[in-house]
Amino acid sequence: MSPLKRRLMLLLWCLIAALAMPAPLALAGGGERSISILAGMVAESDSDDPKEEPESDPADEEGAPEKEVDPDGESDEDRDRYLAITGGQVHTVSGPILDEVTILTKDGVIEEIGRHVQIPDEAERIDAAGYRVYPGLVAVDSFGIVGRDPVEDTTDVYSLTATAALAGGITTTVSGTTAAKVKLGTVDELVVKEDLFENLRYTTSNPRGRRDLRQAFDRILEYLREVEAHERREARGLESEEPDDQWIRGRNERYLKLLQGELTALASADTAHEILQLCELAEDYGIQIVISGAREGWTVAPQMSRAGLKAIVTPRTRVDRDERLLRPNGSSIENAAILHEHGVPVAIVPRRSGISFGGLAGRDLMHLPMEAAFGVRGGLSNKAAIRSITIDAARILGIDHRVGSIEVGKDADFIITDGDLMHYMTHVRWTVVDGRIMYDKMEESLFDHIRPDGDRDAPPPDDHWPRRLGDEW
Repeated sequence: MSPLKRRLMLLLWCLIAALAMPAPLALAGGGERSISILAGMVAESDSDDPKEEPESDPADEEGAPEKEVDPDGESDEDRDRYLAITGGQVHTVSGPILDEVTILTKDGVIEEIGRHVQIPDEAERIDAAGYRVYPGLVAVDSFGIVGRDPVEDTTDVYSLTATAALAGGITTTVSGTTAAKVKLGTVDELVVKEDLFENLRYTTSNPRGRRDLRQAFDRILEYLREVEAHERREARGLESEEPDDQWIRGRNERYLKLLQGELTALASADTAHEILQLCELAEDYGIQIVISGAREGWTVAPQMSRAGLKAIVTPRTRVDRDERLLRPNGSSIENAAILHEHGVPVAIVPRRSGISFGGLAGRDLMHLPMEAAFGVRGGLSNKAAIRSITIDAARILGIDHRVGSIEVGKDADFIITDGDLMHYMTHVRWTVVDGRIMYDKMEESLFDHIRPDGDRDAPPPDDHWPRRLGDEW
């Protein structure tokens, strides 16, 4: 029976029942009352499923989670996230040193720097009075801090190694050809930049490889000239056949990006002869090259500068001079200083690209500032040494628009130290990555027992490295 017929039948039954009632009851309104009751039944009968009940709101059920909503109607997820660092001495690296200023970050980005910054009530705060604030350190090579490509799927964000890296002040590092942030407990926004370099093997010990590389570059340049000529003919309305590009795949496709300036080459070279060969390659083809090692760079620094080369060096590298060669050779602790003086961008790394919990102190990434301090021993200025592990390292990676200095609009990556970054006794007190505190010395048992109040004359603490395990150990 259709809903309309069902309604009519119920209404008819209602009228018959009302007429059959005794007169006093009818006069008292009983008929009208019966009609209203039955009309309600008719309304309920309109539903195709009489047993259907209205859906309940999960938030109304007992024990159901409720989102906190502020008076303006914003949930926790929608609310802006602020962090304020107040009262510290801020080493911007790209600009002046600022005393007793406030850095305000919003959603992981530096929002404002100054002495009269209005701090929102909901902002998290770090009182940095008596401390120094530096940009997070940039390690241009690492092993074991973040995973291999893809780093989001292979990184252990609860590892002791990552904690130690943050304790050493490292906030950005490189794994393979990917620059990534060092974070604990999350992989959100971990990647800063992918496809940083194209690795080249261009050494005197591989003459065939050098020849093949140049032939590949020449062929691609010829293709680019053909494309340009084809476009000119088409612009004049002439018939022209488009050059074949089916062979530009794999390695040749990456070489094309190198020649077009979309990629940077990374090559290992130590001797002056190998470095000069790379200088010639860069000048002949106009490509950007970063040299890893550059042990004898100090002997050919002017040529490296003219060719636009960049260098990743280790000041403590030690190789004795070969007396048989009638030219300057071997290593020099002045290498970084000489390269910097000639305008060659320099990034400093230690001999080991991982974190070590044994052996000689200062030989691994956890002591990156100590390696830069050896550059100072060789004549590099304190400012240039700090740049070599912050902004200059970021420029070599092509990520200096985001990290490497403290500027409005850049990522909120900081380290707050209890002394000069280049001093061997200095400890990192807090490490901030993307506006979140990722390391707090007094909340993490790695170093909380060492000079907890910053007193450098304090007695040596009881050793419980690397974690406090209890008396039963």
